[in-house]
Amino acid sequence: MAHDFTITFRGVRGSIPVPGPSTVKIGGNSSCVQVNALDHTIFLDAGTGIIEAGKQLVKNFFMNKEKLKKLKATILISHTHHDHIMGLPFFAPVYIADASLSIYGPSVYAPVGQPNDMKYVLDMLMDQLFFPIDFEETNSIKHVGTLKSLDQIILATGEEAERISGPNSTHTSKDKVIVSQYRALNHPKNGSIVYKLEHAGKTIVYATDIESYAEGDRRLVQFAKGADVLIHDAQYTMEQYTGPMTTQGFGHSTPEMACRVAQEAGVKQLVLYHHDPNHDDAAIEKKEEGAKKLFANTVAAYEGLTINI
Repeated sequence: MAHDFTITFRGVRGSIPVPGPSTVKIGGNSSCVQVNALDHTIFLDAGTGIIEAGKQLVKNFFMNKEKLKKLKATILISHTHHDHIMGLPFFAPVYIADASLSIYGPSVYAPVGQPNDMKYVLDMLMDQLFFPIDFEETNSIKHVGTLKSLDQIILATGEEAERISGPNSTHTSKDKVIVSQYRALNHPKNGSIVYKLEHAGKTIVYATDIESYAEGDRRLVQFAKGADVLIHDAQYTMEQYTGPMTTQGFGHSTPEMACRVAQEAGVKQLVLYHHDPNHDDAAIEKKEEGAKKLFANTVAAYEGLTINI
């Protein structure tokens, strides 16, 4: 049996979208990575890159109704800074009756008396102060979950996403997608979830919005050990990180930090991600060239980049 496990980069920018002639090659949409495995479509973050992906999902569904019995998607939010959720109100499947969406993310800081869960975030995102349609008014069937330490998500053919409290050794990735995660705290102010997706003996690790260390992030190194693909934050150059207007403490890494983790973890491929909105195509190509000298199998993420694992 063939096991398709495919990554497509839909949005690769951090902080804000940056459309324009100087970002045409790399792309200007904010964070979103699509993963396809079995009959599941999984999105890592929901920046503006998810908008076009949602249009394609809806188009494919209505063109292939017999083949696709149900329009469904699983959305995994690393953290709730705006560049990682701003595309959700414009994600077309949210408005499709009977579409099934499973949305998972971290607990959050909330005002006293308010819940600190993902449902609160989504309600606020589409509150009447900011958006004309309430989250609850949309037609789709929505399953919203807040991840706790060591929770896993299990995706099997023909089934909805299932959250498991704590690691469960009874599941194998041969005929399922197993999502593991942990909260990395080196991103202000609430950290960022690092996700690992395993299927058919292959592994993807998604580590955005983390600030690594000169000697490597030991926890991430262990988590990503032997991964086929490591998608790692590399927003800033070393000059930005150490210069007079230092970005140290902003919660983002450099390509050198990403390469160190890739080396220590023994991953097969490194993808530099979450590019600085101030970096044009030429600057990101230069960043990629420098990283290749440290870790040969490195590529800078760009919109439309597809990796078959």
